[in-house]
Amino acid sequence: DAWLVKATSAGRVLAEVQGGTPRGQRLLSTMPYAMPFVERLRLFRSFVDNEKSSYQAPHAAVVRVQIRRETLLEDGIRQLNNIGGDMKRKVQVEFVNEYGMAEAGIDAGGLFKEFWTDLSAMAFNMDFGLFRTTPQDDFLYPNPASELIQGREHTMLFGFLGRILGKALYEGLTVEPKFAHFFLSYLKGNYNYLNTWHDLSTLDAELYKNLMFLKTYDGDASDLCLTYVVADETLPGSGSNVDVELVPGGAKMEVTNGNKREYIERVANYLLVKRIKVQADAFRRGLAEIIDLNWLQMFNEPELQVLISGAPTAIDVEDLKQNCRYQGGFTAVDKTVQRFWKVVATFDAAQQAQLLRFVTSCQRPPPLGFEALNPKFCLQRVGVSNDDEKLPMAAT
Repeated sequence: DAWLVKATSAGRVLAEVQGGTPRGQRLLSTMPYAMPFVERLRLFRSFVDNEKSSYQAPHAAVVRVQIRRETLLEDGIRQLNNIGGDMKRKVQVEFVNEYGMAEAGIDAGGLFKEFWTDLSAMAFNMDFGLFRTTPQDDFLYPNPASELIQGREHTMLFGFLGRILGKALYEGLTVEPKFAHFFLSYLKGNYNYLNTWHDLSTLDAELYKNLMFLKTYDGDASDLCLTYVVADETLPGSGSNVDVELVPGGAKMEVTNGNKREYIERVANYLLVKRIKVQADAFRRGLAEIIDLNWLQMFNEPELQVLISGAPTAIDVEDLKQNCRYQGGFTAVDKTVQRFWKVVATFDAAQQAQLLRFVTSCQRPPPLGFEALNPKFCLQRVGVSNDDEKLPMAAT
């Protein structure tokens, strides 16, 4: 029962997958890239929406949380960390002030998005001690020394962060964190350091350069006086390295022409997998409580990053305009509205990104365009007697 994908259209491939046919399931697991990226994005959203139809049905239970802005992260962990898969349910947020009084407003989706965006920004912040960044690109990966900073609860926190990311994907929210390529591979569950050890270049460019030299070295590798040991900086910036044996007795095991390839692979395995395995596994378990990890197999690592944090492309002002809502008496033909869009069209890419961040908390557009933005972009008329009374405001 063979199926020649070359002889069929992307539309038929998508129909087979959505229809749940045996061929469609085989294709999704072995050849997802036969479908265009945009179609796979839509397929992912359809998988999520089908599941949400039961978890977030009109009369389904709702998770309600009260959050103080000054202790947002602590309140989020305290109220949400132990609910596990129930985080798939609708979460309604009520902000309270320092006196315990509720702020005005009803959460119709915007307050949740504001809370979740702020929560993810704090939780993935380097100051929290759970993540490090790659030197060249500032991409995030688990901090191998997280236990020294957060204590024994560090794995619990990584699980919580996994659920934070999972909930953002579940609700179609674009969030700021950008992850290292090798960590994205780990999240997908198919990481193989033998094929992707080139990711070392993003962690330690000098070490990668030296390993590439060793790999192609024509002379006697034993002349380089290397042993099966790798230096690991426990705390960034401390200047204190710990020598880690790659195999038992590695400090006395010489690197030779016969074993240099194994040595290189063991260095990659330690730096990219073993030293972050406890943290990455906890994060992945938390993510899996919200998102079926099989769904992520449809995407390669750069595509998965787009799914998480939006498309790294210029903002399509016309698309934003076509998917804008108007309230408070505004219409698309109102002079003020027309002036607004005229000004936005004159912005450069950086200014447009700043506008989008001001309104949605993320400077990148959703991967499926502004049609998928939730809540929708909205312009609302606010009555004032003169321009000095109010400044522009945004509510996500």
